[in-house]
Amino acid sequence: MSTPTWKAFHIHFIILLCFLHSSFSIAISVGDIGSLIALRNSLVQRRDVIPSWFDSKISPCKWTGIKCDGPTVHHIDLSCTFLHLDLPFPNRLGEFRYLKHLNLSHCALTGRISANLWKLEDLETLDLSDNRLIGLLPPSLSHLKSLRELVLDDNSFSGSIPSAIDQLKNLIELSVHANSFSGDLPAELGNLQKLQSLDLSGNFFSGYLPSSIGNLTKLLYFDASQNGFTGPLFPEIGNLRMLRSLDLSWNSLTGTIPMEVGTLTRLNSLNVQNNNLNGAIPATIGNLGLGDLQVLNLQGCRFTGNVPEEISKLTWLTYLNIAHNDFEGEIPLSFGKLSNLVYFLAANAGLSGTIPGQLGNCKKLKILNLSFNSLYGPLPDGLAGMESIESLIFDSNHLSGPVPDWISNWKQVESIMLANNYFSGSLPPLNFLSLTLLDMNSNMLSGKLPAGICNAKSLAILLLSDNKFTGKLDNTFRKCLNLTDLVLSGNDLFGEILAYLGGLQLVTLELSKNRFSGRIPGQLWESKALMEISLSNNLLEGHIPMDVAKVSSLQRLQLDNNLFEGKIPSSLGELKNLTNLSLHGNMLIGEIPLQLFKCTKLVSLDLGSNRLSGPIPKSISKLKLLDNLVLSNNNFSGLIPDEICSGFQMVPLPDSEFTQHYGMLDLSNNEFVGPIPNSIKQCIVVTELLLRGNKFCGTIPVEISGLANLTLLDLSFNSLTGPALPQLFSMRNLQGLVLSHNQFYGSLPDNLGSVMPSLAKIDLSNNRLTGSLPSSIFGIKTLTFLDVSMNSFSGSISLALGATSSLLTLNASNNLFSGTLGDSLSNLTTLSTLDIHNNTVAGSVPSSLSNLAALTYLDVSDNNFQGTVPCNVCGIVGLAFVNFSGNRFTGYVPETCAKSKPCLPNQPDFPSIGGYPPSPVLTRASVWGIALSATFISLVLLVCLLRWRLLRQEAAVLDRGNGKLVTAIEPESVDKLLGKKSKEPLSINIATFQHSLLRINLAFILSATENFSKAYIIGDGGFGTVYRASLPEGRIIAVKRLNGGGHLHADHERFLIYEYMENGSLDMWLRNQADAVEALDWPTRFKICLGSARGLAFLHHGFGVVMLELVTGRAPTGQADVEGGNLVGWVRWMVSSGREYEVLDPCLSSSELCKDQMFGVLAIARSCTYDEPWRRPTMQDVVKLLKEEVKKKTGLHGSC
Repeated sequence: MSTPTWKAFHIHFIILLCFLHSSFSIAISVGDIGSLIALRNSLVQRRDVIPSWFDSKISPCKWTGIKCDGPTVHHIDLSCTFLHLDLPFPNRLGEFRYLKHLNLSHCALTGRISANLWKLEDLETLDLSDNRLIGLLPPSLSHLKSLRELVLDDNSFSGSIPSAIDQLKNLIELSVHANSFSGDLPAELGNLQKLQSLDLSGNFFSGYLPSSIGNLTKLLYFDASQNGFTGPLFPEIGNLRMLRSLDLSWNSLTGTIPMEVGTLTRLNSLNVQNNNLNGAIPATIGNLGLGDLQVLNLQGCRFTGNVPEEISKLTWLTYLNIAHNDFEGEIPLSFGKLSNLVYFLAANAGLSGTIPGQLGNCKKLKILNLSFNSLYGPLPDGLAGMESIESLIFDSNHLSGPVPDWISNWKQVESIMLANNYFSGSLPPLNFLSLTLLDMNSNMLSGKLPAGICNAKSLAILLLSDNKFTGKLDNTFRKCLNLTDLVLSGNDLFGEILAYLGGLQLVTLELSKNRFSGRIPGQLWESKALMEISLSNNLLEGHIPMDVAKVSSLQRLQLDNNLFEGKIPSSLGELKNLTNLSLHGNMLIGEIPLQLFKCTKLVSLDLGSNRLSGPIPKSISKLKLLDNLVLSNNNFSGLIPDEICSGFQMVPLPDSEFTQHYGMLDLSNNEFVGPIPNSIKQCIVVTELLLRGNKFCGTIPVEISGLANLTLLDLSFNSLTGPALPQLFSMRNLQGLVLSHNQFYGSLPDNLGSVMPSLAKIDLSNNRLTGSLPSSIFGIKTLTFLDVSMNSFSGSISLALGATSSLLTLNASNNLFSGTLGDSLSNLTTLSTLDIHNNTVAGSVPSSLSNLAALTYLDVSDNNFQGTVPCNVCGIVGLAFVNFSGNRFTGYVPETCAKSKPCLPNQPDFPSIGGYPPSPVLTRASVWGIALSATFISLVLLVCLLRWRLLRQEAAVLDRGNGKLVTAIEPESVDKLLGKKSKEPLSINIATFQHSLLRINLAFILSATENFSKAYIIGDGGFGTVYRASLPEGRIIAVKRLNGGGHLHADHERFLIYEYMENGSLDMWLRNQADAVEALDWPTRFKICLGSARGLAFLHHGFGVVMLELVTGRAPTGQADVEGGNLVGWVRWMVSSGREYEVLDPCLSSSELCKDQMFGVLAIARSCTYDEPWRRPTMQDVVKLLKEEVKKKTGLHGSC
């Protein structure tokens, strides 16, 4: 070829190439590449996430996540696992008509999917998971004919799955996990014959699982957990023979597990946890052992029957969870064959019997949880073989016996939890290498704390509370360098709290309810890690040191019920993290330091039962988080500041280690004055408002009704006046309403029951209320206690009683109720106490009264009842007190109440003695009619003698008491039950130890005391005033005029008559109330015990109280800090707290020998005051025991 020709050809070829390149570029630019460029431009705000898209040197088909097939884009993968786009869903994506793969997962895309996306008919994979997309799935998704994978997990899609989804014939995977889809599943899902994976978990689907799912015979993975599916599990599930994993947990499925489940022999995991499935586990479950089932989770259903033996055939099982079911019977012994088992969880499964030792054959077992069952017996030795065990949890069963030594052989164990059982004996050596948690709370372990406990070098949490460990701390924990939680409360440990505890890494230190004494070591306050210190209920003393502020991390400080004295240290205000402070039950004095209110994180503050005084500072307003304030039983005074409600505004969430009681505002038993402030309505979260025992006046502010969360309101023992319940006073959550001992007047609102429908207790006693009881009260279904005594209520008491079927106590005594009792009482089947004495109720006592099977106390005395006492009333099992006196009964007393004797009309009243019902004496005509039977008279005299001797001793013991004497009786005769009002002067026979009976009448008593002139007063006790009176023959007697409770009874006058004791009372000698009286020394007191014992052989409990007085020097009543408020309860509490040395009278400076004898008398006194009479020794035994004390070489007349 010539040169010109070659040149011409070359030029034409170049021109052709340029033309072809130009044409190709034009074609691409107007196709997918143009769409890519447009897509890039829409993402320009996040060019930092995909920088290659904005590099002009890089071809579009080589951009990150882009793959082209010739001129078309078939792959877009912008999965941004680490870098989010945070942009709306790109609308341009629908322009890539030939796109096969689209992955935009983890891109934080928002908004809705563009409609043109559903037109990509070639799309095979669509993954939009982990975005913030919303909206519905449209029926047009059926256009994606080629789609094989649809993954929409972790978005906010809603609505239902469209039935058109069955058009996706090629679909292999459908996953919509963690969205907001709802409604029923379409049955058309069963048409997706190629489907291998179906994940519907974490939505709001409901209704039945469609049985058509059984058509998906290629399904390998099915997860429908965490939805609202109901109904039974379809038997067609047995068709899914290829299934490897089935998860139906956290739904509301019902019925039983179909036996067809046994055909799913390829299952690797079966999870039906937390459903309403019930019945027995089918035996066919053992067929799953033909495959390699590794996970079986049956937790939280209602399965019953025995745990099937067939589970032991599942030899590949690594995880077995049958917890929280209603199984019965024992753990199958064959479970020892599960050699691959790693986790066995059976807490609260209803299991009983003993723990099979065969479980020790499960050598791979790491977690064994059998807690909260009814397992009993010792730990079997076979468990020693669990060489891989890491966590053993057997708490809350009935296991017993010693903790075996072989547990120390478990080299890999990290936690052992055996709390709330009956293990006894001492703890074995703890030679564990990996142990971090040991929980032996609430057992019966005893002896000293094991000296080698710190051999477990990794031990961090040690919980040994509520056992019987004794001894001192010594150096037991000195080497526990990793210990963070030490809980030893509720044992019998004593001695001092040692300083080295402050040098450990402790976060929690609980030593409460022991007998630790002395002062808190200063080194404890040097700790940098302590968050909780609980030393309550010990014998710790001294001042709370200023150094407490050094524990800057402290959140909870509980020092209640100790012997701390002095003032509250102002340095507490430096504890900025303090949330809970309790100094309750000490001897602290002074005012609340203002610095304390710098603890702005305080949630609970309890300073009750101390000797604190002064006003509540206004700076309490700084405690914005406060929701629990107890200042009761102190000497605080002044007005309640409005700022007290600056807290009580929110309920904090309790942390995992401390359950916070919130909502209590307790200012009771102080000296607060003035009105209850209207600002109390701002205490929004108050649940218990306790203001009793102060000097509040004025009316109840209507604003209290704004406390919507209030459940208990106690305003008793104040000087409040006005209406008890103002109109519009609505408190629908109130359960307790206590307004007794005030000066409320007027009537109760008619709608009381409807505005307070949750009331369980109403106490309106000792006020000046009038009118009738509103019938709505008896419509309160939850009401169990109603006391309206000592008011002026009138009308009928029985109009609506029948509606209150839950009432336990009804006290309507000392009012003006009238009418008849009626049969409405018969509906009060739970009533145990009925007291309507001193009213004007008439008619007959209804026979239906005998239907009250729970009745223990019945007093209808001093009314106008007539007729006969109903049969079978006293036949009620458990009826301990009954009083029919002061009425107009006739006829015979039922034999169940007393021996059958005639009850004659027109009988005069006989005085009520010692709390017993009045006893009628016979009229003159009756006496002549019976011919003055000598035998009968002798019997009456003997009864009177015994009764008055008993009364005399009761009066001596209770002379200083605060309440009226109440005596439970077993009725023995008609004269204890019946009486009739009379205008005749009352008289009574009295007897002294040295003299015979003498008849005394009221006229003589009035004359001998000159109408109870102050000149004759010789004493004043808790039950009344004592007067000196002279008998005609020169004998001197003492007459007690009672404040309450009947003895000699004439109209409203009550007297107790006994022999005058010229040397005064035992109370005077013990408490030295007269300047000239010297305190009795111990030998004299002991002689009083011995001499009194011989004369009081019939008075066990009362004599025990006298002995307690002699040993303690305390009054028999007035111990307000303990239950019952009496000396017996106080001594029991002190002894049980290990504080018996503080029981002895501190005024006695006795030797140790003498104290031994005092403790001996204390033990005898305690045995005489047992609540159960059968446990008390006879007085002959008491005399013998006291004589044995004499024989002891205590130097009674020497060093003692």
